[in-house]
This record gives sequence, structure tokens and C-alpha cells, in this order.
Amino acid sequence: MTFLRGPGTIRIEVTVSRAVACSVEVKANRPLGLTRMFVGRRPEDAPGLARQVFSLCGFSQSVASRLAVLNAADLPMGEGERAAGAAGLHAERIFETLRALILHWPSPLPAELAAAAGGYLRKALAASQAIIAEASTGKINPQHLAPAIARLCSAAAAMGISGPGDMPVSGSVCAAMLKDIDDDRVFAGRRPDALTVEDDLEVIARLCDDPDYTRLPHLPGRVVETGAYARRAAAGACASSHLAQRFLARIGDVRFCLGQLTALAGTGEDDWATLACGGPTLGAGGYGAVECARGRLYHQAEIGDDGRLSAYRILAPTEWNFHPAGPFVETLLGSRIGSDHSAARSVSRLAVLFDPCVAIEIGIREAAHA
Repeated sequence: MTFLRGPGTIRIEVTVSRAVACSVEVKANRPLGLTRMFVGRRPEDAPGLARQVFSLCGFSQSVASRLAVLNAADLPMGEGERAAGAAGLHAERIFETLRALILHWPSPLPAELAAAAGGYLRKALAASQAIIAEASTGKINPQHLAPAIARLCSAAAAMGISGPGDMPVSGSVCAAMLKDIDDDRVFAGRRPDALTVEDDLEVIARLCDDPDYTRLPHLPGRVVETGAYARRAAAGACASSHLAQRFLARIGDVRFCLGQLTALAGTGEDDWATLACGGPTLGAGGYGAVECARGRLYHQAEIGDDGRLSAYRILAPTEWNFHPAGPFVETLLGSRIGSDHSAARSVSRLAVLFDPCVAIEIGIREAAHA
């Protein structure tokens, strides 16, 4: 079973014994050497390259890169650019979350709802692209963004995400998704150990010291998670299943971002501190961290004596969540997932709600018993 995302794959091999997941192996096959494309380039070219290289969350990649090179050069990001960045980050986070849910939901949805959701998703894409296009100039007029923000709110509302409260609107595609998983009690609830700004300095230090850290990040004694569920650990507390809690956290994150965009259009005030940060690193280096749809994204850059990039590192949120000893594996291991088709369905549901940025391949095998 495969779910399409960006380049590369994550292979999940689950061994089942008497319907229980007794062994889980996660093997990532990601393109290697992408960051070598940055080395030798001018620092100011890095954000544009980041946006071109990554098909998902391209604006978030460019902002993290911009912060990294600015901090490496000991330069500030202006208030106007921060406001523009906040608008673009929220718009992208909203669309990426909606896109992943609508396009990659593992169970068939009612045909009429699925067809309508496709149309609403296209409207959300157009609205988010309009916001991101203006944000990409580095300067925005919040009032000019208001119509696109209103269209994005309207598309989300049509999918079932509107107004206060945790639950999706009855009869919507989001309500149908929630109904699909609300009684699924395969997975026990777990409170996430969230990756936060307080972890940044340790993460960046390890990222600079260990060449393998981009592939297998870890913090000692912890099972770190990042993304909507980690950001909004209390969301969905009233839900009847762990999957439902994760789903409600994701639509709650969309609702939060819509509210921040609406506030930005109304008052011009942004919430930059909750979205992004950065700082210098040892030598002529700097980093940027951004809270994108799938979690906390890091870029780290170093500038050589010739004024060009001498080193560049990127750490994606998927590497934390799908670490071989990470939160996805911890949630899955020991769960009564059944066998064959039912096991594959359970694993795919959990994987979609962790939302990796690459394709997922799932293999189920029965343990050999003596």
C-alpha cells in the first residue's frame, strides 16, 4: 500500500503476532545530497533555491532558509518581512493540512462529499497561492489580503472547519472523516513530547556536529514529536479515540491559522514568535526554525571567507515523527491492529494522521511461531 507525497519513500514493515504489532521497522529512502546544491552559492540565493527544490511547504522552506542566512550574516529580518512571512506561513500551513487530509485519506468517503471537497480544495489552493504570492514580495498590505483570506476561510468552512469549537460542521467532509475513525480504538492515547523553541539550541548543536543527525535526529531520553498534535496537545481531549484526537488537532490547527490570518488582515498584527525564530551558530553560521504544516523545520547555514555558503543543513519534521524509535513507531508497537487488510488499514490511518512529507509503503507480515 503506497501513499504519494514528495520525492522519496518511507517503508514501514510491521510484524503481527496474534493480531498485535510486535515489531515495526521504518526505513527511509530519501534523496541524498540535496543540501550540497546550496554550498558555493551566494547566501541571498538560498531561499529561492529552497523554494524550488522542495515541492511541499516551499514557502516555509524559503523562510527557514532566509532566517538561516540572515542570522549567519548577523542581519535582522525587518518587521514588514516578518508580517509578510507570517501571512504566507499560515496560508501554506492551512492548505497543506487540508490537502493531505482530502487527498490521502485512506478510507473511501461518500462520493458526493469527496467530489465537493475536491472543488473546495482547489479554491483553498487558489486563495493560499494569492496570499503566498503577495507574501513572497516581502511586504504586504493586510487590507489587500483580506479578500483572499476570506476565500480561504470560506473554502475551509465548506469542508467543515469554521467558527469556534473543536468539532467539524455536521454533514461536511471533515465530519465524515471524523465519523470514520471516531470509534477506532486500536491505538492507545499518548501525550506528545513536543519539539519546541526551547530545544532549538541543542538540536542545532547536534545538527552541526553529527552528519547523520538530519536522517536520525534524537534528544536523549525523549521520544520527540512535532506537528499539529504536538502543538495542540489538548485539542480533541473529548474525542473517543486516539486517531480522532489527532484528526481534531489538525483541523484545530487550521482553525487557529485562519484566526491568525483574519486578525492580521484586520489589525495588521502578526504572531511571528509562534511561527518562526532563529539565531547565530558557532563561527559564521546561523539557523532558522519554522513551524510548518508537518512540524518544526530547521535550516542551518555557514558563510565562508569568500562570502559564499560553505555549509548547509536541513532537518525536516518527518525525520522526528518517523524515526525508527520515534512517536509513530511507539504508538503503533504493541497495538492490536489485526492482520492482513485490517492491519494495513490501521497502519495507514495512523500514518496519514502523522502526515509524512514523502510516500509511505506499508508491508504486513505474520510472525513465525514455533
